[in-house]
Amino acid sequence: MKLVEGIEMTDFSYTTIDGTYKSFRAQLNNDYTVILFLRHYGCGMSQLDMLKYRDAYQFLQRKGVDVFMVIQEPTETIAEKAAKANIPFPIISDPEQILYQLFEIPSSESVRKLVAGVSEEKLNEMIDYGIDCYQVEGNELQLQATVAFNRSGQVVYSHYAENISDVPSPTELVERLEASLA
Repeated sequence: MKLVEGIEMTDFSYTTIDGTYKSFRAQLNNDYTVILFLRHYGCGMSQLDMLKYRDAYQFLQRKGVDVFMVIQEPTETIAEKAAKANIPFPIISDPEQILYQLFEIPSSESVRKLVAGVSEEKLNEMIDYGIDCYQVEGNELQLQATVAFNRSGQVVYSHYAENISDVPSPTELVERLEASLA
């Protein structure tokens, strides 16, 4: 089921990185709940997006936005990395790519297409954050998606990435959510 604006999402269960089993729909407690489907932690762009959302966490909370991230790492691996990076929001480990498949988040056809049109601004931000790319941990061609839900589980914003830098910044996301109310 592709997550497009206007549909009501199918609930799914997940295990948090601390081993707690939860229903996603039960977590829809704020005005908006956003899921960022990233690639893997070895991907510099995924690290950058995770850190940018970490740095904007208080801003997002003030705007009524809760954040979840889905990443391809095994639970043990991402738990350690998330703790080291002081990530304040829930991260869902999906090494078997069950959620990526359930919500039809595609992979790129090739590495060339995966990096075509990469944002130079985001590449510079990676340098500013001191981010390095390293070990591939999952499907290297996996693309990302950013999806926002209201409290009733309806998709109010949906963006499936075209390349590895095609994830809205926290500010862009809030602007799009506020525009959806107009």
